[in-house]
Amino acid sequence: MHQLVFSGHTGQHPVLVTDEDNLRSLRFGTDERQSCIDLLAPWELQLAYTQWMTTALLLHPAPEKFLLFGLGGGALPHFLLHHHPEAQVDVVEKEAQVIALAHDYFKLPERDTLRIINQDAEGFLRTADSWQYHVAFIDIFGPGAMAPALFDSALYRAILDRLTPDGVLAVNLWDGDKQLYHQALEAVREGSSGQVMQMQVKRRSNVILLVFPADIPHQTIKKAQKHSSAYQQRYCLDYPQFIKRLRRTNRVSFLSSLFQ
Repeated sequence: MHQLVFSGHTGQHPVLVTDEDNLRSLRFGTDERQSCIDLLAPWELQLAYTQWMTTALLLHPAPEKFLLFGLGGGALPHFLLHHHPEAQVDVVEKEAQVIALAHDYFKLPERDTLRIINQDAEGFLRTADSWQYHVAFIDIFGPGAMAPALFDSALYRAILDRLTPDGVLAVNLWDGDKQLYHQALEAVREGSSGQVMQMQVKRRSNVILLVFPADIPHQTIKKAQKHSSAYQQRYCLDYPQFIKRLRRTNRVSFLSSLFQ
């Protein structure tokens, strides 16, 4: 049974925080959870799509600088701070109310290595300093819908320009509305000059895109598959399944790489 912990409004949409046993969830006025943590182990990712997004970590040799767009309850920052305690984690979130809730209700810590920027994605990318990031994540949704920025190819190009040449961007899209999904997918392809791969999250409507600033790193992905069991032990996530799905879904891309 859900217990209401907080009810408020960002000015754009309702915000609810609820508890069910040890699980605390953030909702934007719908039944769909925007974020969820285990209060006893907040670094353990509870939502399947967030687990699949972290496949991006396997595709950089030593990620130390992370850029996130969309904070929610802070599940991904919790995960990154736990597994990469020396890394810098920058999070861009436009709603001040969401930032306050992440700290007050979702145990998001205050750390020198965690920087929360209260700004929208486009504004941050126009004004940010010249830092180069290794891995970026974008997960920006309103109540039951993808945020308008996800349909802007220039946004993806700007994010990729903030990555190192061997960097990777993970994007969470929703394919419940096929027309809108394909519009967002086309924006990603245009913004990345086609350097994109996709994974359908098992039994979910989430599709995770892995996007690259240069050519798709097929050899790196093959290496990640070879060591996926070790990654599974390190992060406690089913990376063998995730990498297998990635290679199967993008089989044509992998086959074409053999002839390059």
